[in-house]
Amino acid sequence: MENNPITVMYDEHALISTGEQVIKKIENLWETNTDKYKEIVTDLIFFFRNFADGVHHRKEEEVLFPAIKNHPDFVLQEIIGELELHHEDFREYATEIEEAIANGDYNKSHLKLQKYVSELLDHIAAENEELFVLAENLLDEEQLETIYFKFKDIDMEVGEKNKEEMKEHLQKWIRLLTE
Repeated sequence: MENNPITVMYDEHALISTGEQVIKKIENLWETNTDKYKEIVTDLIFFFRNFADGVHHRKEEEVLFPAIKNHPDFVLQEIIGELELHHEDFREYATEIEEAIANGDYNKSHLKLQKYVSELLDHIAAENEELFVLAENLLDEEQLETIYFKFKDIDMEVGEKNKEEMKEHLQKWIRLLTE
């Protein structure tokens, strides 16, 4: 299928998952370079808030989840509710990390960041292995294509330039920290 929205979701998950590399590389960095640690965490939060939540989770919450929930053959409504609760948890983590940074509690910020990414990776695995497989089996090609173009509408609304800027907040640290 050429316009498969599930492929879009998998690709976005792959990008979001790379945040773990950065988080591992900056453990205890605040002890030697507080300013750099704060800059990197600020960029991570920017990426997670704006891309992971503002683009990816938005596509799920506004388009994919309703399409699945409204399908007459779908009976496991609680799965969608649980995934939506995860999204709320991720928003809370971002706020808690920012507060810890603002208070100079870098150890706490990093512990929260590690918990955030651990739960985010579990969430991604659940969607990849269960929800997306379910969606591809439940929805027909026409429904999937409609979802794909609704995703494209969100991308156009956000703007490709803005999406690239969001990605760059993560990718620059991956490049710098893995060289």
